[in-house]
Amino acid sequence: MERRSVPLGIRILITIALFVLSFLVLRPSTPVTQREYDFWNAAANFFGEYDVEGFVGVALLISCTIISFVCYKIVIRVAERRMNRCR
Repeated sequence: MERRSVPLGIRILITIALFVLSFLVLRPSTPVTQREYDFWNAAANFFGEYDVEGFVGVALLISCTIISFVCYKIVIRVAERRMNRCR
């Protein structure tokens, strides 16, 4: 019995979709609420950063990348199991 894997194009689409989805969920709303403003200011001050907007951008880039790679592994594993089970 041959194991089937998810094609590369589908893997790339899954990665991009997960990154965009996590970015849209995690980004601050527009207009920003006072609670979100206080949170990001406190987080930037905790790390000693004075540029809050730059801090938000870097934090989103790092967190969305980590979330998308972790979820990518889970989604690919589930998809491969279903593909091999249905065969």
